Amino acid sequence: MGKPYAIELSRLGETYAWALEAPIDSLVAALAASSDLPLLAIGSGGSLSAAHLACSLHQHYTGMLAKAATPLETVTSPVRFRSLSALILSANGSNTDIISAAEAVITREPRRCIVLCLRKGSALSRVARSYRFVDVPDLMPPYVKDGFLSTNALLAFAVVLVRAYARAFSTEILPRNLDALLEETGVHRDYLEDLFAQCRPFWKRETVVVLYGPSVIAAALDLESKFSEAALGNIQLADFRNFAHGRHHWLAKRPSKTAVLAICSNEDRDLCEKTLRLVPDGIPTARLSLSGSTPLSGIAALVAVLHLVGAAGRSHGIDPGRPGVPGFGRRIYRLRALRALNEAPSASRIAIARKLGCDVRELSSCHDLAFWESAYQRFVDRLATATFGAVIVDYDGTLCDDQDRFTGIREDVAQQLARLLRAGIALGVATGRGDSARNDLRRVLRKELWGKVVLGYYNGADLGCLSDDHHPTSPPTPCDPFKDIREALSADPIVSRLAQCKFSHAQISVRPLSPASGKLLWGLVQQMAQNQGFAILRSAHSIDVLTAGVSKRSLIHRIRSLLRQDCSVLCIGDKGQWPGNDFELLRTPYSLSVDEVSPDPESCWNIAPPGHRGVQALLDYLSWAQIQDEEFQLVLPDSGSPVR
Repeated sequence: MGKPYAIELSRLGETYAWALEAPIDSLVAALAASSDLPLLAIGSGGSLSAAHLACSLHQHYTGMLAKAATPLETVTSPVRFRSLSALILSANGSNTDIISAAEAVITREPRRCIVLCLRKGSALSRVARSYRFVDVPDLMPPYVKDGFLSTNALLAFAVVLVRAYARAFSTEILPRNLDALLEETGVHRDYLEDLFAQCRPFWKRETVVVLYGPSVIAAALDLESKFSEAALGNIQLADFRNFAHGRHHWLAKRPSKTAVLAICSNEDRDLCEKTLRLVPDGIPTARLSLSGSTPLSGIAALVAVLHLVGAAGRSHGIDPGRPGVPGFGRRIYRLRALRALNEAPSASRIAIARKLGCDVRELSSCHDLAFWESAYQRFVDRLATATFGAVIVDYDGTLCDDQDRFTGIREDVAQQLARLLRAGIALGVATGRGDSARNDLRRVLRKELWGKVVLGYYNGADLGCLSDDHHPTSPPTPCDPFKDIREALSADPIVSRLAQCKFSHAQISVRPLSPASGKLLWGLVQQMAQNQGFAILRSAHSIDVLTAGVSKRSLIHRIRSLLRQDCSVLCIGDKGQWPGNDFELLRTPYSLSVDEVSPDPESCWNIAPPGHRGVQALLDYLSWAQIQDEEFQLVLPDSGSPVR
């Protein structure tokens, strides 16, 4: 099994060159959007080392906590995934553990989810792509599959992740080739040869204690992993200070059977030297000391460790790339153990967990569960018995996902809208946009249907039919009430540097240039709006300041005036929790969210299948519409009965 390890090492330069040029725009956007969230990075084998590197990068660039986890840890974790970003890494995307972990993660609906695989069309990619909210960047390195140990795949992950985080936060550029990176970080070819010579006595010892600093933890963990997987020796891991808390006793009891390798970077070099000076004489020591910035030293440390594994293999007469796999090992690897741990909760439990912002597993200990089950049943019964003459839908995040924002409404969504309109169902579209929403809708709907669509531009401030060229109206400057806040925003140095402001007669939209600056801008604009008495809401892409009385609910009144006042209207949006810009719209008794919900038990429920979000959830809801005589009811497609 596998290929010679020396061949894999010889391809590292090629892999680095590919990773330096690989298209990563979608990955950059996904990581930037995760900048204000903690990260859970999931991997197994060599991909677990990449997961640890991702955690180091996330903490370095965002200041948010990050944790690496195996598939088993992930599937059984009690952590609430809804408030974090998940990154799932797999070189080939074929092992059952990572696929089971992906299914468990996605259906527990983290705020962001990224699946990074190095093989197009893998089983993992197919699972991930069946959920629209998951980001699946396309990557395909030039090398053939790694041998027994992850080498080129690990380097590819490392370079791509460092590039993506660096670009998301506008920082350093990677050196032009692998040799240049190793030279810059001080681990050039001569340095590595000297390190191999220092380590020769190590391979005759039973145990190597590997000490490391925080910025090179991924390399230390990968060294232990490869030594274990290739049966090269026993490694004990400890960071420099945890080693001080009792682990040094191993050296006292087994000095003749132990060696010490320290891996350090600029930030902990002094601590490394002070520690090694106190190691007793007679115990061989060596250090892998890296220079350069933290991200670069992290990559260089991994490359050095890959070569060190090769040196250890040569000493032991073992080829780490093809050490041989015993039959029992193959059987253990192929166990489908994690699938049995993935529960399939009921629709009511999923909806209630969304309401409470918790994991479905927590509901068994929820003392209010009976109350919420009753509230859920009342809500779906109300939906099931209602007959609707109209539907009002939010635009961004509901009719149009993030990834389609600049390409417009998808064909399958347009088909569902046209189905309703042709049957005489009135359609309202509530949006924070202006004429771009009108243009997108005109592009996907036939002209004879335009007269049946009413748009609420600028969060309901300007109402107009899709066929009306006079809407939206947008004077060149905002009306008088906005004068002071407009001037304050224009003069503010933070806003001018981090955002783009767009002014209309009843709305100011502040659009962060990067997701990473969204939190800061929200606090700043919220304070300005509060001081001047304006309403302020958030959408997926902007912070909107509104004049008094502006609301997406104005669409309900307009549509009822066109039909009849007692007409039931189904409202669908994605930001149902204040300060989301669908908060007012989804306070009605007949309101569904495709994403965030409010805690109100009587409205704004999300009853989409687990892992369905945004447009995918909208398509679920619209497909449940059974039309008759210019009205519709919501009916489950698999049961033929109203939603329950």
